[in-house]
Amino acid sequence: MARRTREERRQDYLDAGVELLTEQAAARPDPGLAFAHVRVADVAARAGVTKGALYHLWDSQEAYWHDLLEFMLDDGRLAGMPAVADATLELAEATDDLPTPVEWADFIFDRFKDDPTFFARIGMLSYLHDETVNPDLDEEFRASLAEFESMVATSVRELGRRPRPGTDLRDFSAAVAALMHGFCLEHRNDPGRTADVVEHGRPQSLFASCVTAFIDAFTEPDPDADDVVTSPDRPGEL
Repeated sequence: MARRTREERRQDYLDAGVELLTEQAAARPDPGLAFAHVRVADVAARAGVTKGALYHLWDSQEAYWHDLLEFMLDDGRLAGMPAVADATLELAEATDDLPTPVEWADFIFDRFKDDPTFFARIGMLSYLHDETVNPDLDEEFRASLAEFESMVATSVRELGRRPRPGTDLRDFSAAVAALMHGFCLEHRNDPGRTADVVEHGRPQSLFASCVTAFIDAFTEPDPDADDVVTSPDRPGEL
């Protein structure tokens, strides 16, 4: 068997770090400072090599963490809202009709509330103060939000609504994204804090109730729409 190249070994060790980071996110109640729990010794053990093999490529634990973060950014592994977009498409393909906002919100919350990779992405927020990676993180999060905003724009049109004067869909998208992060963290700390509520005679997630309230707060019926839908609980892609 041919000896693996330096770059191939580097890829192996970074892949092992991603695995450990995801597992740590699942095991720990607080995803902050996520990389602090990914030690070179553990990465080496996962990869089946000695610590020296990693220190042959990185001068320090901190250097490995920096390259691991860059690796996740370059590989698109931190893209939170695109993951939500993919889940939305999966939901749409599984249903005959376009999901209502409540159906979408219930599905998304159920999908990500216990997803360790989602919490690993949230954990990256604790590194925004690091000037060496802040620009990359900021670019990644802005790109993620832009993709989600595009999906929201389509959904609002399908609902026969438009942004209220003084607001825009970027505001709405940012609010929903922040809400989802917050609710998932609250659920992780104590599921009782995010218990279902009853709306219109049926149970739904508290997240879904907040999303419909956001729709009403940020948008209004569009009189020029072909089919005006007055209730945000009616079909749309959200």
